[in-house]
Amino acid sequence: MAATVIGISGAISALEGASGAMSLRVWMETHREELLKVWDGRRLDWQALCGWFRDAGLTNSIGETPTVRCAKMTWYRVGKTLEARRQRHADAAAAAERLAEEKKAAREAAKASRDAEAVEAGALSQRMQEADRAQSYATAQRIEVQEAHARAAVQRQERAQQLAASAQQSEIEPSDPSEFITLDLPVLEGVSRRAYLPVDPKLPPVRKGDINRATGNAWQYGGDLPGYPSKRNYEYEKNWLRDVGLLLRHRHPTNLTMTPEEKFVMRGAKSCIPNLY
Repeated sequence: MAATVIGISGAISALEGASGAMSLRVWMETHREELLKVWDGRRLDWQALCGWFRDAGLTNSIGETPTVRCAKMTWYRVGKTLEARRQRHADAAAAAERLAEEKKAAREAAKASRDAEAVEAGALSQRMQEADRAQSYATAQRIEVQEAHARAAVQRQERAQQLAASAQQSEIEPSDPSEFITLDLPVLEGVSRRAYLPVDPKLPPVRKGDINRATGNAWQYGGDLPGYPSKRNYEYEKNWLRDVGLLLRHRHPTNLTMTPEEKFVMRGAKSCIPNLY
């Protein structure tokens, strides 16, 4: 066998050389569409065509020269075959297009699903952060309320102790006025007469934090100083601070000789008497 016919060209030559391979049907399948396009819808002259088929050596499937009837039947069958072939090609193309559309839709659906999952994950993360912030705020509020309750409890206890101390003092039977004592204090300008009122020696000195029975407020600037007017004779602490501050400055020209308690009271007195140095 020659080398030139070993490839696909050899196979084509073998098919074309077989019985009926170059038959009328093969020619019609190859040239039918082109002939119809050129002839542009005019009626075919089958007598003339069959003469040309005979001269060209085109035969039917059994190797005979085609008659007009045979040529027409072959032409009709070739049309059906070509139409079926075009339909198969169209169906295959439509199926391929549908498959491509389905793949595209699947990719878009997968992307939309991923996007929706990402949005949902972001929303979930935001809700979790908001829940954490709300929990932290609630915890802080709870701690603040607990601390407020604890401070209130301490204040109630201190108040109860002050009331108990006041009650204890009120239970002391006062002395006879004839037993009252008057402090030996210098008479100074600016010191009110309350500083020189006699006091009951049975009553204990007023302490810092005790309740002023006249105002209901606690005394803030220390307790009674020995040798100085008692707070019992005063309604307002600023009046007591002014009198005691003047007496302190008269007795101590400088703070260096004062006791710590006297220095504390002097600091409060200076807020009432700006020129008290």
